[in-house]
Amino acid sequence: MKKYFSLLVILLVLVMMAGCKNNDKIKITIGMWPEPFMTDDVEMFNEWKRLFEEDYPQYEIEGKPYTYSVDTFFPMANNGTTPTVFQTWFTEPQKLIKNGFVKDITQPLKDLGWYDKMDPEMREALTHEEKVYGVPRDGYGLGLFINLSIFEEVGLVDDWNNDGVLDIVDQDGNPRYPETFAELKQTASYITQTEKTLYDKNVAGLVILSANNNGGWQFSNIAWNFGAELQKQNQDGTWVSNLNSPEAIEALTWIKEMKWEEETLPASASLTYGDWYNKVATGQAAMAFAGNDAISMPITNYNMNKDHVAFVPMPEGPNGEQYSLFGGTPYMFASQATDEQIKGALLFLEYMGRSPEMSEVSKQSMRVGMETAVAKGMPILPTIKPWINEDYLTYANLLEQQYVNVEMSNFQDFYDRFHDMRKAEEPYYTQDMYEILDACIQQVLTRETANPSALLASANAQFQTQYMSQINE
Repeated sequence: MKKYFSLLVILLVLVMMAGCKNNDKIKITIGMWPEPFMTDDVEMFNEWKRLFEEDYPQYEIEGKPYTYSVDTFFPMANNGTTPTVFQTWFTEPQKLIKNGFVKDITQPLKDLGWYDKMDPEMREALTHEEKVYGVPRDGYGLGLFINLSIFEEVGLVDDWNNDGVLDIVDQDGNPRYPETFAELKQTASYITQTEKTLYDKNVAGLVILSANNNGGWQFSNIAWNFGAELQKQNQDGTWVSNLNSPEAIEALTWIKEMKWEEETLPASASLTYGDWYNKVATGQAAMAFAGNDAISMPITNYNMNKDHVAFVPMPEGPNGEQYSLFGGTPYMFASQATDEQIKGALLFLEYMGRSPEMSEVSKQSMRVGMETAVAKGMPILPTIKPWINEDYLTYANLLEQQYVNVEMSNFQDFYDRFHDMRKAEEPYYTQDMYEILDACIQQVLTRETANPSALLASANAQFQTQYMSQINE
């Protein structure tokens, strides 16, 4: 019995030692982990996990699929259950920083040599009081997505060089897409009327979003191109709401005219981001505003022919202003994360091919990412790059040259002009502003008698009182 008891004690000690050894691992939860049904992506992430844990055995990677939303994130952050690293939107960092939900990673970035390699505009969006709180995954710019099959059907484009690709530029390289908002109205109206007259089809010339903050998001870009400044800073340094400027009213009036005078918008007055690619891909609409990071959505979700797609710059406004709203996806880090967890999370980004490091493992991951996208039937296009170091740009551009699988003449104008057109989203309470503007858009889409001036005056007062007034307190 005594011998049995001694053996039991030894076994218990061994078990405890094994448990302590396991607990010594530094656990990192990766919030960008794909959902289980995304089998190709899960396999790719598991390989990154294997390679990382082989090279850094002190760490343990745990996948935790999480899609950011304000409704779910704030309770998680308050309970201390936020993943070590997660994705959000570029409108959110200042809010998360102010609430103490994310960690300052300035020193780790400098220790790794990443700080000066980051795109300066993206870094600025992630900076507060000279401290950086995130790493950019990528960027996007708004442009105009075009269903070329519909354009061909109404005689606006053709395949002039007989290569099987419908062409948005003619033989001389001249654009055959609307370059101004006046032309956009004219083109959209022509498409709707022609489809109805010749083919008895109800085809919207253009999709305007109006729900889930998507309407306000896109309206801000429309308003900028009409000359609006939706938030402005006074000479004394205070910030105020400016949603009801004459230029913003003109932009909302343009939407109203598209609905009631031209009758060229979809019947539904409550459309979200998923609706634009459904309608454009299925032939219910000819054009939509979208980010270049979403060009694949109608192709992969609805099998739209990538040779019948174009993506072109946002149109120019009546006074010559022409901007493309510039946003993106940053990685941010939980406030409760330790320094060791932050370091490990950053190093794991290298194994995902999402860092400026051009190690062999990083290069391989970037290539695997491309091959996985090709296997899923995605169109491969240039990206808005988050890093500016020469070795990163050289390799990223090399990969794109090898894997781009679309006719670039249908996209080139956007990429050639984006850098000079890009404009960051408004700085304060941006998502709240979008929500308020959504309501204004819905009103002009549902009521022919809606008054854009009165709607924006009310929205401006609400946004100033509830949100912008807090900035200067």
